[in-house]
Amino acid sequence: MGQFTEDMGRLRDEIASDRTNRHTLIAETREEISASALAFMTDLKDSVETLQSRFRADFAEMAQSNRADRNAFMTHLGTDVANLRVEAAAQREAGRRAFIESAAEARAERASQNAAMREDVAQLQDGFRRTRGEMATEVRAAGEAFVSDIVDAVTGLRRDTIQLVDDLSRERASAREAWRGGMPKAPPPPAPWSVRRRRPSRWPRRRSSRATPSSRWPSRRTSRPSRSRKRLGPGTRDPRRTDPARPGEPL
Repeated sequence: MGQFTEDMGRLRDEIASDRTNRHTLIAETREEISASALAFMTDLKDSVETLQSRFRADFAEMAQSNRADRNAFMTHLGTDVANLRVEAAAQREAGRRAFIESAAEARAERASQNAAMREDVAQLQDGFRRTRGEMATEVRAAGEAFVSDIVDAVTGLRRDTIQLVDDLSRERASAREAWRGGMPKAPPPPAPWSVRRRRPSRWPRRRSSRATPSSRWPSRRTSRPSRSRKRLGPGTRDPRRTDPARPGEPL
């Protein structure tokens, strides 16, 4: 056989041995990994179980302690609430009594104030009545004095006016007599003031403008003077006049 064949045989043997070594290494590595993994998982399981057992024990202990704390807190809270309710009831009762007392005092004070105010108002009303009575008396006296003064003034003016009218009438009568050519007659003496009466108006009183619509707007025929009226001469009396003749006036 040749060298090549020997080399090829040797190479084949090396390859087979390397393959066998490789398979052996893989198997050993798998076994080692499996053992280490199993040990790790076992340790991990043991650790987890230990942690869980400890957690359960701690949780149970904590729950028991919390339950005891809650029970103690609720007991203390119930006691505090009962005490607070008692104090609140006592304070409410004290406030109600204080309010009743203050309301009674305020009512009495208002009653006294109202009584004092009524007395003050009564005094003011009495003073107002007295002042009003005095003022009314003074005003009445002043009014009576003023009216008396006005009456006296009007009476004096009326007396002077009547005197002037009488003098004017006498002068007119004297002027008529002189115009007619006769001697003037002596005027009669004036009547005393107590005997004189109020003379009637020379012209009749004008009718009210609200009587009829025709009187408010007179027609042209009635408003114009009559053309057939004759002109009166001097010393002639108008026949339409109805008032009595004055002394010295022609009839």
